[in-house]
Amino acid sequence: MRIRIQSRDLPYFRRVLVGLHRSALVAGVCLLAWPAFVTGQSALTQWLGVRELALASRQEQQEEIVALKPGVPKEDLRFSRGAILGRFEVPRLELSYVLLEGTDNKTLDKSIGHIEGTGHIGDTGNIGIAGHRNTHFRKLEWIRRGDEILLTSRGGQAYRYQVEWVRLFKPTDTLVLDQSQGPAVTLVTCFPFEYVGSAPLRFIVRALPAE
Repeated sequence: MRIRIQSRDLPYFRRVLVGLHRSALVAGVCLLAWPAFVTGQSALTQWLGVRELALASRQEQQEEIVALKPGVPKEDLRFSRGAILGRFEVPRLELSYVLLEGTDNKTLDKSIGHIEGTGHIGDTGNIGIAGHRNTHFRKLEWIRRGDEILLTSRGGQAYRYQVEWVRLFKPTDTLVLDQSQGPAVTLVTCFPFEYVGSAPLRFIVRALPAE
């Protein structure tokens, strides 16, 4: 059976084709714009973070004129989600990001995040840090034993760690983040790195304070 298009129907079909063409064009632009938006948002977060850390470091140095007596802990500060806690670096992999508070998707789209309930920079506990496998922690696939990890606090204090091991865990194996495992830094991302969808495993990196 053949469908015959009458000449009077041509304007209608022309409008339909134009509409489909415009819809496809808009969809294509959106697909291209989203990665650019995420990349730009991350770059802006890093730039603003560096400025804030520099300012915090100057303020910390001024405030340290009145030093605490030995054995007296500083006030236990509570950071809001997305707050800048410091800087994270793996020199060999050329990884350098500001560390934000929280592990929600909005935070991890901008940078790497401190896992709530774990130790903070400068603590003697287990510091948990998470990142997306396809963005900020993409290079983590090539980390190896002995690599140096640097953590710098808001006040400018630097702490050096060395990678002790790299292992795979199930998402439910939360003991790896237990504070009894410290002092340490524990990096967490999903695995496999090239997996499409929700990855079934967790790629865990454990680093201990450098000698």
